[in-house]
Amino acid sequence: MAEPVFEEMKSYIGFDRADGDNLRSLAPFVEPFFTPVVDCFYRELLRHPKTRAVFTGGDAQIARQRRFLREWLHGLFAGRYDDAYFRERLAIGKAHLNVGLQQQYMITGMELLWRELERRLRATALPEVNAKLVSLHKLLMLELGIMLHSYQESYAERVREMERSAVEEKLTRAEHLAQIGQLAASLAHEIKNPLAGISGAIQIIREAMPEEDPHRAIIAEILGQIRRLDEAVKDLLVYARPNPPKLRPVDLNDVVRAVLTVLREEPELHRVHVVRDGAPGAVPVEADRSQLEQLVINLLINAAQASPDGGIVRVTVSGDAQYGQLRVEDAGEGMSSDVLERAFEPFFTTKAKGTGLGLAICRRIVETHGGGIELQSRPGEGTTAVVTLPLTRATAPVAARRES
Repeated sequence: MAEPVFEEMKSYIGFDRADGDNLRSLAPFVEPFFTPVVDCFYRELLRHPKTRAVFTGGDAQIARQRRFLREWLHGLFAGRYDDAYFRERLAIGKAHLNVGLQQQYMITGMELLWRELERRLRATALPEVNAKLVSLHKLLMLELGIMLHSYQESYAERVREMERSAVEEKLTRAEHLAQIGQLAASLAHEIKNPLAGISGAIQIIREAMPEEDPHRAIIAEILGQIRRLDEAVKDLLVYARPNPPKLRPVDLNDVVRAVLTVLREEPELHRVHVVRDGAPGAVPVEADRSQLEQLVINLLINAAQASPDGGIVRVTVSGDAQYGQLRVEDAGEGMSSDVLERAFEPFFTTKAKGTGLGLAICRRIVETHGGGIELQSRPGEGTTAVVTLPLTRATAPVAARRES
């Protein structure tokens, strides 16, 4: 089967049977030149630190490479320029790639060989030497093309392998998360009903106690812990059984205002100063209002928890011709690169309390809305969550804030 790439190369260069005959006729004249040509080639090559660094095997490796180069030179003049020749030379190019020889050195190396062979052949009394040198130059360009093609094939294969690995990792992660989600949903349902019963019973006991009973404080603490468990169960249910968003135009500024009103009594936000920078006018994004509010709540509470007492949490809304953007910036200690890399993983948390689902839920909400979310953070410099959502393409009025 003909190699179409090789045939195309020969067609472009104009390499034909006459060139093959010319090269075969050169064989007896060039054979004595091979050793001095190889010596010259490696003398020049080893003058450069970057190419010298390729030969990690020392003198033994260089000796082997010198032998391979002599064999390669012999193949140039063997007169066989078919598909088998192409595949053989392609393998040589891949070998160069495997040892780490960069493409620019392949090109300069070919030029060195051409100059040395041309110089020695012109010094002989060969008939029609110019025509034979033209054929040799064509073949060296073919050789260079084959070797560069081998680089292209190898890089393409590496990219395909990386893509395959990424897809497999994503599928494995999706399957893993689906299993976790099913388990979480089952557990959440099993826990939620008994928890509601326990909470109701504790409240009845509290109501039956006299106001001055010292155990009322213990009851209040128990109810607080039950509420904390209930919030964790809700997070599990939201993550395990997400509802598809019901998209409609929603003003991002209005959502932030509404959430800040709802969180007015949130203890975590009492510790910090929240500064809101809203874009002038509406920023209408395509969103499910309820899910967008959940997103903003999670980001604000995260920012407040990360900030020191009296720190500033800055919420900024902006928009351009295509996207609306929400930025929530805290004044906390920031994240290390390791923590930042895992921040969106479900159940990963550095806090003493919490399920580690807050940011995972945020990412899921944003991705199901066709947007993006990223964290910008360095240790000692705080963290900024940046959410980007597509603006509405509809002309329908922006959804008004729901009344509580």
